[in-house]
Amino acid sequence: MNAVSGIEIFSLSDKGRVRSENQDKLLVDPENALFILADGAGGGRGGATASRITVDTMAMALKSLRKRSGYGGLWQRRERIQRLRASLYDAAQTANRTVVEQAAVATELNGMGSTLVAGVIDSRHCIAITAGDSRIYHFRVGQLQQVSDDHTLARQLIDQGFLQDGDDSASKYKNVLTRAIGMQERLEVSNYDFPVAKGDMILICSDGLTNMVSDDFISRVLSTQDPPMRKVQRLIQSANAAGGLDNISVILITYDGYPAVISRLLGRYWGSR
Repeated sequence: MNAVSGIEIFSLSDKGRVRSENQDKLLVDPENALFILADGAGGGRGGATASRITVDTMAMALKSLRKRSGYGGLWQRRERIQRLRASLYDAAQTANRTVVEQAAVATELNGMGSTLVAGVIDSRHCIAITAGDSRIYHFRVGQLQQVSDDHTLARQLIDQGFLQDGDDSASKYKNVLTRAIGMQERLEVSNYDFPVAKGDMILICSDGLTNMVSDDFISRVLSTQDPPMRKVQRLIQSANAAGGLDNISVILITYDGYPAVISRLLGRYWGSR
């Protein structure tokens, strides 16, 4: 369940009620406090192939991630975070190249791609990268915050002032990705680094969840006293009850903190960071 003290990771994926297969792929690696979610796109078997390549390639590249990044002492945390971020980025670029190369030589795979969320929990921080519209949420003391950006044409048009949140016209662009594994020879990702504290939860999910249920509903589920795995099951069940139009994948990480002495030492270093 959890190989890193203070962290538990729970995950579940479902094909939904409409799709014939599940093209989402997940990896949770408790030994490295690592998580990866890939939501395949491209039609036919292309989406499933792209998400599988993404997860398998990154899993191999990130094997023994924490050991290779070096512990280096509490007062070298900045360098350690930089190494972890670089490792995630390099693994994502390797996966992207592999998807692009395979799509170029197999006609049936032309146009295949995948979203990506990949990250690691290290001491009191979550370091992650994303490409696409799969999301990262941070839940703390009853408040749910979307950490990641949606790399969609709808979001881009809203940010540029051409559309407004809630416009009906935005709906036709919300599934058009502006970043994804396999879209270009060089993958563009967004980077995130945010602190976590005792009692926090981190939710990673595909749009099969967020297109079916609201953020308010997600927050209510995470606020319950249900065991973490039951929360994950409820989210997927609710997305299916709302129509289950897509594959639904959820990773839920609970953070119970480090022993008091270590937490105080880390707190002295990080302070108000």
